[in-house]
Amino acid sequence: MSPYKYRCLDESIMLPFLNKNVFSVLHRHIPYGVPANYLTLVSIVVIWSCFLYFIGIDTPNDTEIIIAFFVIIIYVIFDHFDGLQAKITGTGSPLGEFLDHYSDVFNGSIIIYLFFRILQIELDWIFYLAIWSNLVAFTVTYLEQSIKKELYFGKIGSLEGVVIILLILLSFLTSQGKRFWLEYTIMDMPVYAFLLLGLILGVIYTVAGSIKRLQHIPKSFIHYLLMGSILLFLCIYYQISWYVAFLAIKVYSSDFILKSMKSHLLDTEIPKPDLFIYVLFLFLIFQSFFKYEQQICFMVYGLLVAARILWEMIQIFSKFSNYWKWWNLN
Repeated sequence: MSPYKYRCLDESIMLPFLNKNVFSVLHRHIPYGVPANYLTLVSIVVIWSCFLYFIGIDTPNDTEIIIAFFVIIIYVIFDHFDGLQAKITGTGSPLGEFLDHYSDVFNGSIIIYLFFRILQIELDWIFYLAIWSNLVAFTVTYLEQSIKKELYFGKIGSLEGVVIILLILLSFLTSQGKRFWLEYTIMDMPVYAFLLLGLILGVIYTVAGSIKRLQHIPKSFIHYLLMGSILLFLCIYYQISWYVAFLAIKVYSSDFILKSMKSHLLDTEIPKPDLFIYVLFLFLIFQSFFKYEQQICFMVYGLLVAARILWEMIQIFSKFSNYWKWWNLN
C-alpha cells in the first residue's frame, strides 16, 4: 500500500465563504484533543437519528420541520469540522477519509428523503429517480478518485445542493412558501419536478466533467450505469415499496462506491459493479413461472448486498485500526 496522502481539489463556490464565516469560526470552540473521527460520528448520529424519527411519523408538522432543518445544519457543520480538526492536529488518515466520505454517501440520500417527506411528495418513481441520480454523482466522483488518486469536487456539488434544500425547508415554514411548494404549478407540473430536473442536469454535468478529466469512459461505470438504470426501472415497474426500492438502489451503488474507495485507499483491483444484480434479474424472470412475490426478491437482494458491505467495512476498519485515536495529545 502506498504512503497515505490526501489529495483533493475542491472548487465549490460556497465552501470558501462558509469556511471563512461559519465553519472556521465555530470550529474554534472544538477542543484540540477531540479526534476528527469523533466529529464525523456526531454528523452521522444526528442525521441517522432524524431519519429513523421521520420514518415513524405520518405528516411532519412545523416543529418536526424545524428539527430536520437544524439537524441538517448540524450535520453540514460537523461534516466540515472533521476535516478542519484533522488538518489542525495533523491527524489526517485513510480511516478518517473513509469514514467521512463513505458516510456522506448514505447521509446525502437521507437528506433527500427528509426533503421529500417535508414537501409531502409521494415516495414513488420520482423519489427513486432522485436517489439514483444523487448516487450516480457520488459514484463517478469516487471512481475517478480511484483512477486518478485525487478527489475532485466541482463548483456546484453536494454542499450547494444541501444549502438549496435548507432554503426551501425554511420557506416551507411560511404559509406562502407552503402554498407555493404544495399547490403552485408551472406548465401543469409541480414545482418540485423542476428541482428534480435541476438535480439530473447537475448529475449529467458532474459525469461529463469527470469523463473529460479522465479522457475516457470507464467500462465499469458504463456497466454500473446500465445495470443500475435497469434496477431503477424494475423498482418502478413492479411498484416496489419505497423502503425496499430505497434499500436495493442504495446498496447497489454503495457497493461500487465502497470498492472504488477501497481501490484508492488500499491499492486493490479496479472496482467492478455488483454481480448479484444478475441473480436478482434472473429471479424476476423466473417469477412469471413460479409466482412468488417480486418484492421479496428485491428485499433479499438488498439485505445480502448490505451484509457484504458491512463485512467489507469491518475489514477496512480492521486494516486501518492503528489510525484510530481516542484523544489528540498536544
